[in-house]
Parts: sequence; C-alpha cells; structure tokens
Amino acid sequence: MQLPIFKVERWINEYETRAAYELAETDIKAFTLRELLSFGDLEAAKEDLLNTRLAYNPTTGSDGLRSAIASLHNESPDNVLITTGAIEANFHVANALVEPGDTVVVQFPAYQALYATAEARGATVKFWRMRYEDKFEPDIDELRKLIDNRTKLVVLNIPHNPTGAVISEDQLRTILRWAEDEGFYVLCDEVYHELETTEGVVPPYARTLSERAISVGSMSKAYGLSGLRLGWIVGPEELIQECWEWKDYTSISNTPLSDYLATFAFRHYDKIRERNISIARSNHRTLLEWLKEHEGFFDYVMPKAGVLCFPKLKNVPISSEQLCREVFEQHKLLLVPGECFEMPGHLRIGFGGDSERLKIALGLLSEYLNSHFRPA
Repeated sequence: MQLPIFKVERWINEYETRAAYELAETDIKAFTLRELLSFGDLEAAKEDLLNTRLAYNPTTGSDGLRSAIASLHNESPDNVLITTGAIEANFHVANALVEPGDTVVVQFPAYQALYATAEARGATVKFWRMRYEDKFEPDIDELRKLIDNRTKLVVLNIPHNPTGAVISEDQLRTILRWAEDEGFYVLCDEVYHELETTEGVVPPYARTLSERAISVGSMSKAYGLSGLRLGWIVGPEELIQECWEWKDYTSISNTPLSDYLATFAFRHYDKIRERNISIARSNHRTLLEWLKEHEGFFDYVMPKAGVLCFPKLKNVPISSEQLCREVFEQHKLLLVPGECFEMPGHLRIGFGGDSERLKIALGLLSEYLNSHFRPA
C-alpha cells in the first residue's frame, strides 16, 4: 500500500518548531495538566496518576473510558474502540472496509487522511465538493449523483475541516437513510462536534441516528487535550472487531496515563465544554471583526462551528503558498496555504488558541498585507 506525502502535516512540521506565533493550530486552546485536574480533586488525581502502573493498557481501552464514550452515543462499550487519535481511527476504518474497486465518496476539501488510505487500498475516490461560490453549503443532491452501486463508504466531516461548514440534521438523516437502503456505511469524523460557535447547528452524533453510521472522535480538537493522542471509533460490533485486528498491528494500545486523563475529562465534560465554547465564540468574534476590516484582501464565509476558517485571497498577486512562506520569513507567523488542501488561493486560519495571542498573530498578518499589497 503506497501512501502519498501528507501535505498539511509536512507543511506544519517544517515550520512549527520555529514559529513565534501561529494561525495554523486546529484545536481549541490546550489545557495544562494542572488546569484540567483542577476541575476535580487535584490532590486525589495526583495520587491516582502517581500510582498508575506504566504498563500496557487494555488494547481496546479501559472499560471506564469506553463506557463514557459509549454513553454519549447511546451505545454499548463493546461498540467502542480507543485509538491513537482520530487519525488512527480513520485509518483502521478504511482498511477494515475498503477493497480494490469500491467507490468511496469524500466531502472535499478534506484532511488528507480521510481519503488517502482509501485511494491506497485501490478504491475509486469521488469528491463531494464544498464550494466557496455556494458559501460552502453542502448540496446533498450533488452527493446523491456521486453514490453508485459500488459505493462502500461515504466520508463526512461534521463540522468540516477546513471550511467550518455543517451538514444539517435533516441532510444527515437523508444520507443515512440512503446508506440503510443501499448497504454502504457513512463515516462521520466528528472531532469538532462540541465546538458550536453558532447555537444549535451541529446535528446529533451520527451513530445515534443509524446502524450504518460510524462516529469517529478525539480528545484533541474540541477538548483541548491533543497531547493525550487519544481518539475512538463507535460503530457496529463486527467493524470494531475488524478495526481491533488492525490496531494489533499498529499502536496495540494507548498509554494508561492518557486513558486516565481522558476518563477524568469525561467526568468533567460540562466544565470542559463550557470553557472551550467560551474561547471559541470569543475568538470567532475577534476573527470576524478582523476579516471585516480586511475585506479588501479576503472573500470569506464564517464557520458555523469549529475553530477553522478558509478565506479566499483577493488583490494579492502571489500564490497562497508564497504568501505563507513570506509571512513566516518576515514575522515567524505560521499559516497553512490552501495548496495543502488542493485549494490554492485560500488560507486555513485556526482561531481556537489563546485569545491574546490570536490578536497579536492577526496583527502581524495585517502588517504583512498592508505593507505589500493594496486592496482595490
């Protein structure tokens, strides 16, 4: 199986250790360990951690963690597999389900991991495109035309990376009804599910709506705990068993420290969600005000959820990749160009981090734009 270079990950890796500021992070502001544990009994949690045996964890994840995730999806813990981030979850689902000659339909632009494994497996990958001209609104009539009699999997990202678009509950139910009628699966990468910058727009977890749905999540994007490197698959028990077989050959198990901290986080889910949504909504307002002030340089659609925006450059006579390189050279500010998503002319802006540093980073981008270009 030959996999291509992972464009966005290589881009970030090239620059992130030298960046002073960034608009490239894709998750909400990371917790410190002290901040997370302060939601409970700090001293008791410290004792638990100090007494944790640094041995192998159960390969499927602890019973407590799988039960916490299962309860969010109205599922049995037997239908949950803990993975090393959502990226391992998506990798295992593609390998477990997809065979040469299958059709896989993927919402696009997309995080490359959501389609590259299926391509490497020999599938015909079709892109369901979210277009700026349509304000990135999903058109499920267009999706319907892409689904054929060899379709094995439809891959959705709700909310969507990099645009912040959201498939509605009615649209999701329609897609899942097609899956039930025609026998394909729907993989929903739901890593931004908890980050509603617009109230009430994110549909329920897909797995709660259909037996043909597979929900993938992680502690990274919406929880601010990317350092745990912990994700999950919630799906049919037979699929979980097949993915488990793949996991035996990859990560085997997650660290018991991450398992403990993720379980702790779920016990304090409401406090974590309140903190993270507050940051996301505050930063969403900051970004919107900034984009309004810079409409001479950008066309944009503000995201409905998540902490990513995908504005389109205008009055900038260089490529988005060249712009990102120049901004980094001059200000040590890290951005992600649209070329990493096969969408040149766009920038992916992550706005989930520290609110004050976000303002400084946007100020540096303003300085670069105003000193190099003139809006029409």
